[in-house]
Amino acid sequence: SPLQQAFRDKHGLQCGYCMPGFLLTLAPFLRDNPSPDEHALREVLSGNICRCTGYQNIIDAALLAAERLRQS
Repeated sequence: SPLQQAFRDKHGLQCGYCMPGFLLTLAPFLRDNPSPDEHALREVLSGNICRCTGYQNIIDAALLAAERLRQS
């Protein structure tokens, strides 16, 4: 999916333990909010914990996915 590919392209994947939660949270959020800003993404993802990243790559991946989804 564009969301999964964006995570790969932006190095938002680490160990993979938390990825299902991030992807399952972001898929409907991006469908309903096609142009989120960083603040909105951080808010919606605040319930997901990742021990491997500093979250910035995850946010970057979500922004890229949103852009790609808007173009499709």
